[in-house]
Amino acid sequence: MSNKNVSYFKIFLLGFGFLSISLLWAIYNSDIPIILQKTYKLSSFVVGWVMNLDNILAILLIPLIGALSDRTVTKIGKRMPYIISSLPLGAILFALIPWIPLIWGINTPSLLLSILVIFLMNIAQGIGRGPVISLMPDLVPPEERSPANGIINFMGGLGALIAYFFVGRISAENRSLGFLIVGIIQIIAVLILFIFVKEHKDSIVLKSSEKVSWNESFKNLLNIRDKNLIFLLIAILFWFISFNAIETFYSVYMALESGLDPSVGETLAKTNLGILSLSFMIFSIPSGFIGKKIGRKKAILLGILGMIVTLMGLIILKNMNIIRYFFIIGGISWALININSLPMVLDFASLQLQGTYTGFYYFSSQLASIISPPSAGFLADIFKTRFIIFPFSAFFAILALISILEVKEKKTDVNFRT
Repeated sequence: MSNKNVSYFKIFLLGFGFLSISLLWAIYNSDIPIILQKTYKLSSFVVGWVMNLDNILAILLIPLIGALSDRTVTKIGKRMPYIISSLPLGAILFALIPWIPLIWGINTPSLLLSILVIFLMNIAQGIGRGPVISLMPDLVPPEERSPANGIINFMGGLGALIAYFFVGRISAENRSLGFLIVGIIQIIAVLILFIFVKEHKDSIVLKSSEKVSWNESFKNLLNIRDKNLIFLLIAILFWFISFNAIETFYSVYMALESGLDPSVGETLAKTNLGILSLSFMIFSIPSGFIGKKIGRKKAILLGILGMIVTLMGLIILKNMNIIRYFFIIGGISWALININSLPMVLDFASLQLQGTYTGFYYFSSQLASIISPPSAGFLADIFKTRFIIFPFSAFFAILALISILEVKEKKTDVNFRT
């Protein structure tokens, strides 16, 4: 399949699915803790476990649904049945959450119903997330996947910015309206995918004569023997542990331990994290083309080195004006890592196992989301300072560097044909 046959327009359309997912989770992560603590007066410990539901369910559901969708055959494709059945349901459940205390009041039955709806919403989103991501390698030949993943992540970053600067402000004033807007956007995104992406016409997987049995699909899910893939998945685990620690505790550190006024410190932290997110979004598409040009492993290595430089800057420097530039380096570095890592995992998969290997990637990244915050928090309690998150993150970034050096990159075939 030649490059001219790659429809970047359809990749942008596919990005709308990722945009809606990123938008929903951004609002979920910022607003659900407020609902649970402000409305229902739950402890931070309980809220932490409720907020970890998506990570736990993602570890279980994304690999399983990825393997199932690899072997699914319907008139509308392999991935689309899961997308159109789960994401709209998840969107409706999400929109219902703020209505529960309004209709049933603030009491124990209302709380239990809220947690049940949150749980079911997480299941629905967990079922749909993997197939949306798996559509990209289904539509794109291996040599074009880094640029395509850059476009999709650009759209995801745009979804997060819409959440923080538009929908989030609406939700702060009118929670029900904000959640309703998010639900409507996700349903519209699913309709766009269903109308414009025709798997039997567009998918290189469905055009392939290669077949895989149920046994082979689940054998690959449960029995990984490729040393290079194992080291790559370990590297992914380590760099997500590193990133998640900063993402979770940087704002708290700046608010309570930076020596600044708490509100000033929190505002500065959110500004710096916003700079990181914006630089990631802007550099996501160039990162894909860099990965295509010099190879995914070299691009990731540059990103990890940049990540280590950023963390060393945060450890050593105190001048906030200079530190701001390190967050730009951090955003660019995270783009080089994040954009090229999923395509690198998929390079180890056959055409008919793209969903399964997408599950491998998300298993590592979501496991990091479960491990990192409590581990970093535990060390902060032991050392009695949240400053420990910076050497903690640097340590795992170095472990990621060591791990990725052990990976022998599987070269993509630039003459790939269906």
